[in-house]
Amino acid sequence: MIFLILLVMLNLSGGEGGEVTSEGWVGVSEASEQVFDEDVQGSDTTFADCLEVYPQPAHDVLFVALNYSFGGEVHLELFDVLGCSIYKEVFDGPRTLIDVSHFQRGVYFLSARIGESQRVIRRVIIY
Repeated sequence: MIFLILLVMLNLSGGEGGEVTSEGWVGVSEASEQVFDEDVQGSDTTFADCLEVYPQPAHDVLFVALNYSFGGEVHLELFDVLGCSIYKEVFDGPRTLIDVSHFQRGVYFLSARIGESQRVIRRVIIY
């Protein structure tokens, strides 16, 4: 029964996983590159293009790097597959690290946001 509930929650119909956003379910492959901004400060550089999350999979630490200055704080939030927030951080430098050594193995989703209009969601695997 629990497995069936998890399948429904993960929207596994058709063999694809999903993740929760404020607009509903999005396929994992779509969400890893999804950005909610049209144009970043008049350039062709998007928030999704400049955000790096590594190593994948992660074991002890997860690095989050921003290779371009968007002029604001980056709000990070890590969610488990049930959509529960398990970690929050705000950083304004070019790179930060998250200690994931105390998290259980599994798939997580990292939401990175600048302001209200620019958001990227990346899948994170912790082993």
